[in-house]
Amino acid sequence: MTGETDSDAPVMRGNRRALCHIDEVGEAGKGFTLRRIFKDKPDAVMPVFLIPDGADIHCYMNMCPHQGITLEMKPDTFLDVERELIQCSTHGAKFRKNDGYCTKGPCVGRSLTKLPVMIDDDGMVLFGA
Repeated sequence: MTGETDSDAPVMRGNRRALCHIDEVGEAGKGFTLRRIFKDKPDAVMPVFLIPDGADIHCYMNMCPHQGITLEMKPDTFLDVERELIQCSTHGAKFRKNDGYCTKGPCVGRSLTKLPVMIDDDGMVLFGA
């Protein structure tokens, strides 16, 4: 189950958007295109992705700070071969999982935009603060 479909309103739990169950996030991550994010801009979309990190999960905008392009190498594949760092498929920039800080590539010293998520008691990953 994902919290996004083209025809339905987002699945909400309180004031947070349900993205998916934690079991649906593979070891290389899971990407989403969030729709209906802004009430005044109903056609705007926000590409995001989830990255597992031990018992934690992190959410980032799916946009490289170098050129504003999406990161994944193929659907739901955001990590390098070693599964240690997030990697931009275009220029090979590498980012830490826990804070999105770039450690290698053309955007060293910059960071991915981290977004708030939490896991509820049922294992659903919820987007928002």
